[in-house]
Amino acid sequence: MKCFIPSALLVVVTVLICSSVGKSQDPKKVKELSSNQALMRDKLVQVNRVLEGITLDKFGQVQEAAATLRMISRATSWHVADPTPQYKRLSKNFQEQAADLERHAKEQNGEAATLDLVRMNITCTHCHQAMRDEAERKE
Repeated sequence: MKCFIPSALLVVVTVLICSSVGKSQDPKKVKELSSNQALMRDKLVQVNRVLEGITLDKFGQVQEAAATLRMISRATSWHVADPTPQYKRLSKNFQEQAADLERHAKEQNGEAATLDLVRMNITCTHCHQAMRDEAERKE
């Protein structure tokens, strides 16, 4: 039972990531991405690397991807014109979760790293919903 919960969470995260990352992109549309959108795509690539690393016990890969995710998150915050307190909190949470993931990967703690990945996924979802809500409020 102890291994079932992280395994089930890993499956859920895998399905969510693969459903969004696996879609092919029209090359013309990729070129039209804003810098913030490009950073979000890079986040997806790194999250996929984390998932692969956890699944295959490649903790060095997880550690590198977690560090990159933290850097991308910091870079992304510069692209938000008027960040709300909620955005600032969620961004800070994501960066802390990425640091936790990096630490757990260094410790080769697969269960903790899996839970960190799930926490980061939830934070991403909340942040994107908050940004959509804010955009609708401004319209």
